[in-house]
Amino acid sequence: MPTELTYQQTEELKKKLRAGTFDANLELIQLIRLDFDPITAKELLAKVIKSYKDDLYNETKEKKELEDRGSIAFGVTIMTSIMVALLGGNNGLLILISIAVACGAGYYGYPNKPIAAVVGFAFGAIVLPFACAYYLRGRESFINVELLIPIFISFGPGFLIKYVLSRMLYSDED
Repeated sequence: MPTELTYQQTEELKKKLRAGTFDANLELIQLIRLDFDPITAKELLAKVIKSYKDDLYNETKEKKELEDRGSIAFGVTIMTSIMVALLGGNNGLLILISIAVACGAGYYGYPNKPIAAVVGFAFGAIVLPFACAYYLRGRESFINVELLIPIFISFGPGFLIKYVLSRMLYSDED
């Protein structure tokens, strides 16, 4: 009498779980027909189901971590670009620092699609100081909420570029 499932049997059961065609009673009967002890077969099915749930949990956890990394990267890029735009004007060195931070943040925040993220974030970091300078030109005061307009002007196309490059370069992954 066998006491363990083969790798192929385990993967077939997980595939059925993923597809939604898993029936515990039917699988139990099938394992008993393959000469498994009924108690062992129940334990093995429970083990496979637990393993599948653990895999789903880990996948969800990894997705959440990637989303958090993307949010952190976006926040860092926005903050450095706004600081350069408000404090440094159009100083070339500060803009280069902002671009370097944006590229690093894009690479950190989107490790699955680094090229698209780096290009999109760099575009936003390049455009934001000029968009802020243009928008705030001739004004002596502004409301902080008004900074959203230059952010949308610069990072809107930046995210569009990131999206298009993601689709073009990594189309087989989605």
